[in-house]
Amino acid sequence: MKTTTFTQPNYRSNYIAMQLQLPMEIEKVIDPKDEVYSFAEAMKGIDLSQYLKKRKHRGNPGYCPTMMFNVMMFAEMEGKNSDLRELEKLCKTDLRYMLLSREQTPSHMAFQRFEQNVLKKAMREIFAEIAEHLCDQMGVNREIQYIDGTKLEANAYKNSFVYKTRVLHARERLNERVTEAIIQLNQKYGYAYPYHWNYASQEIGYIAQYLMEVMVREGIPIQYGRGKRKTEWQQEYDEFLGYAMKLREYEENLFLCGIRNSYSKTDPDATMMNTKYDYYNQTGVSKPCYNLQIGVSDGLVMNAGLYQTPGDTKTFIPFMEQFYQLHGYYPKWPIADAGYGSYWNYFYCLEKGMNLGMKYNYYAKKEEPKFKKKIYNMINWKENEKGEKICPQGQVFNQYLYDKREEEGKYLKLTQVYGCKGCGTCPVRKACTQGKRRTISRNPILEEFQQKVDENLRSAEGQEMKKQRSIQAEGTFGVMKQDRLYTRIKRRGKDNAEMEVLKMLIGFNLRKYHLYRLRKQCQA
Repeated sequence: MKTTTFTQPNYRSNYIAMQLQLPMEIEKVIDPKDEVYSFAEAMKGIDLSQYLKKRKHRGNPGYCPTMMFNVMMFAEMEGKNSDLRELEKLCKTDLRYMLLSREQTPSHMAFQRFEQNVLKKAMREIFAEIAEHLCDQMGVNREIQYIDGTKLEANAYKNSFVYKTRVLHARERLNERVTEAIIQLNQKYGYAYPYHWNYASQEIGYIAQYLMEVMVREGIPIQYGRGKRKTEWQQEYDEFLGYAMKLREYEENLFLCGIRNSYSKTDPDATMMNTKYDYYNQTGVSKPCYNLQIGVSDGLVMNAGLYQTPGDTKTFIPFMEQFYQLHGYYPKWPIADAGYGSYWNYFYCLEKGMNLGMKYNYYAKKEEPKFKKKIYNMINWKENEKGEKICPQGQVFNQYLYDKREEEGKYLKLTQVYGCKGCGTCPVRKACTQGKRRTISRNPILEEFQQKVDENLRSAEGQEMKKQRSIQAEGTFGVMKQDRLYTRIKRRGKDNAEMEVLKMLIGFNLRKYHLYRLRKQCQA
């Protein structure tokens, strides 16, 4: 029998044709323990139609806002960190994203338009709605809020800083030069322009404008370029025009600073802050940053906000007001570290019915053996039956000298200053004070607040809450920065940056729900 040999390239043995295979349903090939099923279960029952409203426009009807939102939040759940081009690719190649997008393929520009036109306006409300829903699903205790803050680097050049103090000093020196120039102008041409210690750019601009009108009226030529001599009028005009432009620049800098001390030229909403960039080198390096504040309850982030002030003390009241606006109630226990314990914050908690759970500056330090050896520190002094301080030499500080009053909003702070009569003959006066007489400042209301904080946090319940604050609030930042590598904001501007951070925290909460679901399945 004759054997036929095929030598055509179409009949090679390594032919790998692509052929459709069953099953055709995407759900059949995804692991039941995958995050996408936890995401679908977590988002079930949440009506976001009131926030995600489709924009009307001509031409292409566009994509469903709910579908776009689900794809973006699932990406945040997996730690994609808002990479829109990667989202576009995943919708074409990943079965889970194809399931959520209903096999549609939005471009990265479609995701960007959805963020700016739809999502950014209602991001806080969406964040609160999802957080409340997950609390109901997981049985979270809403009465306790573990509060902490961290600094996130902004998307700005670190050397593009503008400091208010430098601008004020530079403007002061410029005002001196402007005064000299006005005096010389008045003496030379007989003008009567007023001069004072501070000038506005518009005021100096009027002088430059008048000099230009004189040159035009008199037909004086305006010369610019190499080898051409300027007239005296043009020299005066150029000088005052330069002063006006520089004053205008300083005014813009001070306007952008506002109540802050600095800002970045690349992102004017970012503030220059000291950051701990190394475990062994915590001296601080000034970088453009935002101050992120979060409130955590049983591992879920219930409240979050970006602030432009480096310190945590002044962020507490607006942060809690935001919590009330989003959820409609105040937590019973706001637990925070010593950066939040101040007279104004304690008064605010007392007014709103919240227990005092914020440490103060010397809460932990005053119990250290090294600090107790500082016998001339007022905190280590004893008190008599009347509550008056007694120094180590037995002198009673009961002589009232004067008081200092501070007012911030509707709260009044009164600090009383006391002294004693025996400082003049005291043998250890030089070790106790550098002046002729030792004085102490006391705020009885603040001392009462601090005693209440000691009572609350040193109870069994308080010690457990202190431990949980370190675990939950600081642990959230650890997961965010170390596990998810989210240490720098990608978007510029406070509104865009806050939207990005809230998206990331929604993904963090959804990831918590996924782990909660897996634990329930293992226990069942």
